[in-house]
Amino acid sequence: MSKKLEYTATNMARKFWLQEMIIGANLKYEGHTDKDIRKKSVEDNIFQGRSENFRRETTSGIILRLNTLDEYLINLLSNCNLEIAKQIVIYSIMKSDKLFFDFMNEIYKDKIILKDFKIKSADLKVFISRKQEQVPKIATWKNSTIERLKNNYIGYLTEAGFIVKEKENLEIIIPIIDKQLQDHIIEIGDKIYLQAMIGEI
Repeated sequence: MSKKLEYTATNMARKFWLQEMIIGANLKYEGHTDKDIRKKSVEDNIFQGRSENFRRETTSGIILRLNTLDEYLINLLSNCNLEIAKQIVIYSIMKSDKLFFDFMNEIYKDKIILKDFKIKSADLKVFISRKQEQVPKIATWKNSTIERLKNNYIGYLTEAGFIVKEKENLEIIIPIIDKQLQDHIIEIGDKIYLQAMIGEI
């Protein structure tokens, strides 16, 4: 991984934000700074926040994810179709959330490799228990925090089209990653994130 991240629970309150990420990428593409985007969010409500505080929180999360993307990916996100945009958003969440990356790398990827395309509730419980044993910080998180994170992670993958809910299980839909996106991710040394998305070693 290109940047050392700490485990945080910030995504507990963050959505997938597909349209918001596209809006932010368009502004970055036009040359706007993070400061400009924050100002536009508060004054013009470009992300449709209910309150000023909500706008600030939403904007912070969007900027965090946008700042994991290089110029090429910002430009691609601002000009691509929705399917590619969803793939870039998942990539940006993995790049900005260490626990989500672990989930993708240790559960989602491994399920594809093993050709077991169902994620069960037990899989999620084992994953969280293992992380609580490995990372003292995660062991201090409340159960409600863990549940909200799990629900958000499932929501991200559902909105991206990486899984569908099927009764008690989650059915994995292996994404077909856009070729130019694949090539660029590999070129910049981020193949580990691509492998987590498509289930390759």
